[in-house]
Amino acid sequence: MTASTERPRVLSIGILVGGQTPSNRGWVEELRALTREIAVKREGVISDINVNVEFHVPGNHLVPEFEGVRTGVFRKKDALLKVQAALPPDSPENPRPALIGVLLAALDAVDAWALVKKRTVDTRELRALVEALEHR
Repeated sequence: MTASTERPRVLSIGILVGGQTPSNRGWVEELRALTREIAVKREGVISDINVNVEFHVPGNHLVPEFEGVRTGVFRKKDALLKVQAALPPDSPENPRPALIGVLLAALDAVDAWALVKKRTVDTRELRALVEALEHR
């Protein structure tokens, strides 16, 4: 399949790093691990919306201009909504619980977006996928 014919994934992660630092290394390493795990766990999951959560990791060159999560562009042709999530500059010793929390907050943002746009969206399957990441 080419990029133009490939269907979006029900849940995917994007990572924007503003420069590698010792204090953000934990974020980057755990995001890479979560990306791999999501790729496996999303197989067979069906959702009426596809969500790409784009994590903005502050670094020594670039820092996000926002805090928390926010919805971005919606691509109607394949029901893909981008949600952006800004992380703090320093990752905790175990960043996984914080990142799972951000993924759940991103799905809350999807639900809020759907209400405003008057769209019927069911994020239960996506939430189950994220919650399964907690119990690896």
